[in-house]
Amino acid sequence: MIHSIIFDWKRTLYDPDTGKLVDGSIEILELLRKQNIPLSLIGKGGEDMYVKVEKLGVKKYFKSIMFQEGAKGVLLFKPYISNENASATLFIGDRVRSELAVGKTLGATTMWIRQGKFADETPENKDQEPDYTVVSLIEAKRLLISLNN
Repeated sequence: MIHSIIFDWKRTLYDPDTGKLVDGSIEILELLRKQNIPLSLIGKGGEDMYVKVEKLGVKKYFKSIMFQEGAKGVLLFKPYISNENASATLFIGDRVRSELAVGKTLGATTMWIRQGKFADETPENKDQEPDYTVVSLIEAKRLLISLNN
């Protein structure tokens, strides 16, 4: 059972090339809100990303939002992981060698949205292997429904 979810922003929920949400973003966020699952949004960027989140109307879905310039490491994500049951936190992202590798290091469950720019970025080692791989947020939504039933 998933108790909390950490979403990556760029290329997971938001497409920086088009300036729009990725197809299925609102649908998956609505589902999770109805299930009362606390959501965090963590990504690379500065003040402009907070503005994008607000402008695109998705701020209301997140308990916490954190953007940081530079690499996303363990220290950035650690406060959002349950100390008692790390595997009940689900990391959802588009990069196995970045946010999902950090999630695995912290003991979280991971879901790779294998689409877009980094769809061909394969894991370099066992520690980067995602627990689940889907090709869209629509498929992720279906998987989340089955995981929480």
